Parts: sequence; C-alpha cells; structure tokens
Amino acid sequence: MHTKLIKSGRRRSLFTEAPTTQTVELGRVQLERMLPHRDPMLLLDGITRVDLAQGLVEGRRRVVVEDPVFVGHFPGDPVYPGVLLLEMVGQLGICLQHLLDRFTVGAPINIAADDQPRALRLLKVEHALFQGAVRPGDELTLVAKSVENSDYVSVCVGQALLGEQVLALAIYEVFMLDEDAS
Repeated sequence: MHTKLIKSGRRRSLFTEAPTTQTVELGRVQLERMLPHRDPMLLLDGITRVDLAQGLVEGRRRVVVEDPVFVGHFPGDPVYPGVLLLEMVGQLGICLQHLLDRFTVGAPINIAADDQPRALRLLKVEHALFQGAVRPGDELTLVAKSVENSDYVSVCVGQALLGEQVLALAIYEVFMLDEDAS
C-alpha cells in the first residue's frame, strides 16, 4: 500500500509547481481525443497544468446545480456521489497516461486531431477516501499523479479539491488493452 502517499495526499494537493510545469488550456475537444467517455459520463471540464517530469496533471470540474444526480442524492441535502468523484479523478488519470505516452518533458502539449483514446479497463481501486461533501455549484480542482507505469498497467493517485481542502483521494490501477482487443 502507498501509505506515505495517502497521508500526504489527504492533507494537501499533490501538485507541486516546478520549472517543468506547463500551463495549458485543454478543453472538451482535446479531452474527447484522450478519453473514451462522452456525455453524460465525461466528467472533466478541462486540463490546466501538466508536469510530465513529475508525472502530474491538474484539471477542473464545475459541478452544476442542474446535474440530475442531485434530484435523488440527497433531496434537501444535495451531495455529489463519491463514486462519481472517483470517476472524475480516474478520467484525469487516463488523460495523464495519454500525455505521458505521447509527449516528452518540455515539449509543447498539442493534442492532435487524429489522437484516439487507448482502450483500458479499471483493475482495482486500492484506496478511496472521502473527507468532505461536494455540493451543487462547487468548482473542483482535480489532480492525478502517476505512481507506477508500464506498457500495460498504470497506477495513479487522484484527488478532488475544493480550494485547498482535499475532499476525495483515490489510488487506482488500470490495465491497458492491446490495440486490437475490445
């Protein structure tokens, strides 16, 4: 288990600004070139910072008041579901994997029009922690950090933050499928 990572990640953002950090504006069009997800399950609004040397990416998500999930979770006390927070940071981790596979440190981040998401499957959630409620209208900062990476398996840690407060933390492992597998 990644005990030190969990202890630090539950208290503060894992994203540390460094000379290798790039500010980017990757929006919906670029996200759809990196992710197999589409509405209503595309849960990222954009990517704002990338640091390939550190294996880090930062993104954002505004949780809209009109999200239908708030109708039933929970009436009179709307809270965004934890499982969807895990999905958010997982999607950001997929984007991080895409960036690590295609770009070198310091290279301009430009998602090509013909880029396609790599097929993958979640193997396991090693750890998940929820420390605060996400409410309608919240503007979340999302962070993903690569922990282990090979040609076929990637382990990432993801965070959902509201301001400086870490609301959720997860460590998850995904398996990259062969290009011809489904």
